[in-house]
Amino acid sequence: MKKTSNSIKSSTRPERRQAMRHHIFGGILSFFLLFESAHAAESQLQPADTYMLETITVTATKREQTLREIAGSVSTASDIDLENQGAETLQDATKIFPNVHMKSTSSGNEIVIRGMSTWDTALQSPAGLYVDGVPYPLSYMQNIYLHEIESVEVMRGPQGTLYGRNSESGVINLVRRTPDNWLRGSLFTELGSHDTLRLGASAAGPLIEDKIYFSGSYLRHQTDGFVLNEYKQKDQAARHKADSGRVVLRLTPTDALDVRMSLDATHSDDGIGSMRLSTGPYRSGRYKIRSDAPDEASSDLVIPAFTITHTGEYVRTTSITSYLDYKYKMLSDLDRTPLPQGESEININQCNISEELRFSSVGKQRLSWVAGLFAGKTPMTTNVNRILRQSAATTYLHTDYTETTGALFGQGTYAITDVFRLTAGLRTEYTNLDGEQTYKTTAGNRMYEKDFDYTEFLPMVSTSLDVTDNLTTYASWSQGYLPGGFNVFSYSSKDTFYYNPEYSTNYEIGLKTQWMDNKLQANVSAFYSDIRDKQVREEVPSAGIGTWKFTNSAKAHTSGIELEVRLYPLEGWELRSGVGYARSEIDDWMVSTPSGGIKNYSGNRLTWAPELTYHLGVGYIHPSGFFAQTEYLGSGKQYFDAENTLSDPGYNTVNLQFGYRGENLTVAIWGKNIFDTHYITKKLVANGNKIEEDGNPFSFGTTVSWSF
Repeated sequence: MKKTSNSIKSSTRPERRQAMRHHIFGGILSFFLLFESAHAAESQLQPADTYMLETITVTATKREQTLREIAGSVSTASDIDLENQGAETLQDATKIFPNVHMKSTSSGNEIVIRGMSTWDTALQSPAGLYVDGVPYPLSYMQNIYLHEIESVEVMRGPQGTLYGRNSESGVINLVRRTPDNWLRGSLFTELGSHDTLRLGASAAGPLIEDKIYFSGSYLRHQTDGFVLNEYKQKDQAARHKADSGRVVLRLTPTDALDVRMSLDATHSDDGIGSMRLSTGPYRSGRYKIRSDAPDEASSDLVIPAFTITHTGEYVRTTSITSYLDYKYKMLSDLDRTPLPQGESEININQCNISEELRFSSVGKQRLSWVAGLFAGKTPMTTNVNRILRQSAATTYLHTDYTETTGALFGQGTYAITDVFRLTAGLRTEYTNLDGEQTYKTTAGNRMYEKDFDYTEFLPMVSTSLDVTDNLTTYASWSQGYLPGGFNVFSYSSKDTFYYNPEYSTNYEIGLKTQWMDNKLQANVSAFYSDIRDKQVREEVPSAGIGTWKFTNSAKAHTSGIELEVRLYPLEGWELRSGVGYARSEIDDWMVSTPSGGIKNYSGNRLTWAPELTYHLGVGYIHPSGFFAQTEYLGSGKQYFDAENTLSDPGYNTVNLQFGYRGENLTVAIWGKNIFDTHYITKKLVANGNKIEEDGNPFSFGTTVSWSF
């Protein structure tokens, strides 16, 4: 029997959903009445000049620099920004950054910056994700839950000089809190719609003051999700359950030496039954599916890391050693119907060993620089199987490969005058890929082997000029690349077993400004990126429908602008806004079809790349501690197929939270997508019918946290 609490879910009872909205808006009215009462009683206000923008230091450039010193488009969000936004995942956080979009569907994740994307189910993203300097290379692992995050840094445009592979469109760098002499701790719990529960705890402090420090954190997130399987009469088709923890031991035996040892571990069990047929005899409505398969996935991620930093009088030396062990399993319905056709099974095992040793300048100097070397090795095993229940056509595709990478890099900024700076850098990176693949059927086996390598040179150059104390202008040119790889999803032949790297060149200009005694910050940039040897997915005409290859057949470009504004207009008020426009277009791509024809995709848009992203956040906190925050988030039209026949027209959502934030206690009531905007996150065509995946509906909840 179904639980009583599930009967009021927004996916199954619209009339109850409307009632919940009335309760939310009633709560909002009650809050503002309470706020006015507190405002009338408050006589001692903080001085207005305490509300201003602080100088932000960015570490994603692998040396400490202010936003103004970096000749590129960079955005940041602090832990307070994430709390105000109610961001629980990396996908939530990216919504406040112009021209940054994160695709997160049942088939995987992808970070899309400035319209540069790749095909659905790709294992690698054109944008890199780093957490405390440790790479998270697989797209499946990138939509992580946020806990104990100090800041999020986004660098747009190719970051090949500093990061090499997988940074073709930019890099997201997450910085987490580190233990020190400050004894601190926190507890929080959150209850929400769809039977959602979040629990978190953390503690940090000194074991021996000024010498040894320890921190630990734990996060639990579980929800039944918002999708009902009408065939099974179960409303947990899109459930999520995840447990993650982290421990850190830090030693500072001298003032110059800092040693950190950390261990991260995450386990998740998810329902991935969120794709529904929208046409055909087995079609279903919004947030409903009709599947007979388990539709489930699980993952395990373990990352021990060892970081040593020595800061001398002139040079800082940093060593980051990490080992990443990741396992992913997935079993989903082949045809998305109640018919017993079969399942698709995916197993991924990846180990990633990396070492980066770098040297950088210390303090304020006319020449600021960083140089170093990187070495990494990634063994990987995948199994992609099509298990048919009533046919002998079951297939098994097993792939083993190892990627080995070595690099030397350097980048420096020279202040030619007090207001004019020149930056230049170069990275030389060597990669070897060695793989083998076995395709098994009842008719026999096929086996392919391939060993190939390439060396890349990734330069960059930029200039910046402080026109006034409040205005800086810059121009930059940079190159990046997305590494080659193996086709682990669809057999064909040895020639289609692998594909080569993709390259991009970026041209950018921009302005960074601060006004009103640092109460207003406004930054704008414009860019053009040329993409060569674009990695694309094509059908194999000789192998029949459903067999794919990955090639470097296309050329494309992206161009656009991004604008960010942050303002403290009055005491207690904060406004944060941003808009990004990125038009990504295919310049040349023609493919042969199984019927013997030719398709010309030239002039079409790249997939999974919204043309427009925008955000407006307005918040107020009263000296008494009462606060309110609203977020208006939007995304423009995007396409899901190369033909540009499947698309979502774009959408916007409104989030709202209000409550009380005291010295130790915070209580918040929140609602996300409060107007229940309907949007699609994925579309495809299978067996002549359309399949869609719905975006998150209206949800609400309460969060209570305590800290010391």
